[in-house]
Amino acid sequence: MTINQAPMNTRLIVRSFPIHDVREFSDIESRLMHLGFMDGEFIRVTRKAPLFKEPLLVEVRGRSVALSFDEAQLITVEVAG
Repeated sequence: MTINQAPMNTRLIVRSFPIHDVREFSDIESRLMHLGFMDGEFIRVTRKAPLFKEPLLVEVRGRSVALSFDEAQLITVEVAG
C-alpha cells in the first residue's frame, strides 16, 4: 500500500521508494529523501485532511511532515510487525 492508503496511527515501515536514476532525482524524490523517507524507515500517519485526504501529516524521525497526495502516493509502506 502507499502512504495515502495506510491506516492512521499505525506504525509503518517504508518498503520502496521509486528512484529512477541515482544521479537524477526528481525534485519530489529529493525532498522526500531529505525529510527521511528512506527504505526501512519507520513512519506513522498522524492526520489526514477531512474532505480530500490531502494533505497528510506523517511522523518520521521524530518530527511531523506534511505530504501532498501525489508525494504520499510515491512511497510504498507496510504495517510494521
